[in-house]
Amino acid sequence: MYFGVDGFSDVDYSHLPPPNMALLRTGAIGELARLIEKYPSEITFITLGPLTNLALLLKVHPKTRQLIKEVFVMGGNRHGVGNTESAAEFNFYNDPESANIVVNNYPGLITVFPWETVSLDHLVMNQTWRFETIVGPTNPVVQILNPAERKSLGEGDNWMPCDLLVAMAFTNPELITKRKQYPGSVELAGSLTRGQLVLNHQKEGTGNIVIVDDMDHAAVERMIMGLAAECKACAGSG
Repeated sequence: MYFGVDGFSDVDYSHLPPPNMALLRTGAIGELARLIEKYPSEITFITLGPLTNLALLLKVHPKTRQLIKEVFVMGGNRHGVGNTESAAEFNFYNDPESANIVVNNYPGLITVFPWETVSLDHLVMNQTWRFETIVGPTNPVVQILNPAERKSLGEGDNWMPCDLLVAMAFTNPELITKRKQYPGSVELAGSLTRGQLVLNHQKEGTGNIVIVDDMDHAAVERMIMGLAAECKACAGSG
């Protein structure tokens, strides 16, 4: 897996406080259903990996389909450009059935941040800048994030902050400078295109898939620098 067996690049975090194991005793799907029914139309999903849990939730607890406020997805593609296979993005390729269930069973709008947008030259940043900017030796979030990401990125100097960008699209939608809406589905049987998000371009302006095509790079960079300043401030106060 790209981020290791544990999801954090298998970095040794034994120096940090142990996790609250009580949180692990509840099944994810049942707990999600409980929270959504408790807080109807208040919970937004921001998915950063394969859509397995969300698909199971929609199938096992169909009542929740009408109770979820919004769905933001980091994954899929827009023009058939893949990063795992020739036509499929990693998250959709690893569980295309779940991606297809979500696209076809969630009745609200699904905002998709596809691979092609992440790959835009002006949204690909400098890895050196990233590690020089986001620092904070006593900030617990940075203590976890930096070693894991440094190890997973490996050699090279490109930094593609996929998850961060989709989170920013949720918290600050004004950063989105270009978006289009389509109906669509996920290819399940194609020998060359399994996992590809297929959009119906003939019906642009309809459907439930909102594709983020671009963001304000300068504003994104300013926001990252603001978050970095907060990390440094937290470190200083600690």
